[in-house]
Amino acid sequence: MYICVCNAITERQVRASVDAGATTLADLQFELGVATCCGCCAATATEYLPGGRCSSVCDVRSIAVPVNPPAALAEQPSAPAANTYPVIQVAVA
Repeated sequence: MYICVCNAITERQVRASVDAGATTLADLQFELGVATCCGCCAATATEYLPGGRCSSVCDVRSIAVPVNPPAALAEQPSAPAANTYPVIQVAVA
């Protein structure tokens, strides 16, 4: 899809520029020339910037994971049954 018809700038080009580090409309204008002619595409182009509605940039957050497993997972039979394979159990908090 074209974002800027005047300069033939596509959505794919805008996303690539944002993924490469563009964070402001000025960055997109410098890199691609978007919104430098009539300016009608400026609002649409800013939606692809980080925090925008169409942003492909992920918000990464750390998740706290308990160091010690819950007691229910720690208690396992002393001898596994024959012909069985160990199963890794994951606790979700």
